Amino acid sequence: MATRPGPLTEWPWQRMGNFKYLVMAPVVVHGAYRVMTKGWGDIDLAYSLILPSLALRMIHNQIWISLSRYQTARSKHRIVDRGIEFEQVDRERGWDDQIVFNGLLFYAGYLAMPSVRRFPLWRTDGAVATALLHAGPVEFLYYWFHRALHHHFLYSRYHSHHHASIVTEPITSVIHPFGEHIVYFTLFAIPMLSTVYMGNGSALVFVLYIVYIDFMNNMGHCNFELVPKWMFQVFPPLKYLMYTPS
Repeated sequence: MATRPGPLTEWPWQRMGNFKYLVMAPVVVHGAYRVMTKGWGDIDLAYSLILPSLALRMIHNQIWISLSRYQTARSKHRIVDRGIEFEQVDRERGWDDQIVFNGLLFYAGYLAMPSVRRFPLWRTDGAVATALLHAGPVEFLYYWFHRALHHHFLYSRYHSHHHASIVTEPITSVIHPFGEHIVYFTLFAIPMLSTVYMGNGSALVFVLYIVYIDFMNNMGHCNFELVPKWMFQVFPPLKYLMYTPS
């Protein structure tokens, strides 16, 4: 927890423990009702991907967790040469809170925007627009928000919770108070909402965009370098496209 916890520090379901997954019950019940009353044909592509995409993200993150802990235990190339404290492991147990939160927001967006129900599987122009919007306004706003989080007022109330993990793991990247994640998802929603309103959104682009964010976050918080230094020497612009733990 932050040194001086501010408003919206706790997740709404924090006191539910492992029963927090029950908050996704409306998605399951709604889908079951549609199938029982109208048949499987009533389940469109966007709705059918909500729960599987959450499962994909959990598996993806778990793979990173296992790889990172294995490397931290055996590798001679650790960035921070020390073990992981039990207190950190306990604090980071809620790494899946943000996945549950995103699932609820996707479901709410599905209900609020009827055009999502007509999403195709893929649109190249939507993928290009998503990449450009992420590289432009999202990265710009994210940078300045992150700078603001390191101001003593916000750092002590929110961001210090994240930096309490000295030996970072992939999931350290998502260990933030609830209020921080509201802002993060608002920023990452810019490309997705933009493509919805431009009419070139697609289901697979949404899923891959979130997986890309997970991938970069996980890789950037490992306690070892996955990308060798020579790649940045051979292709210097790579440093503008990704970041590394160091």
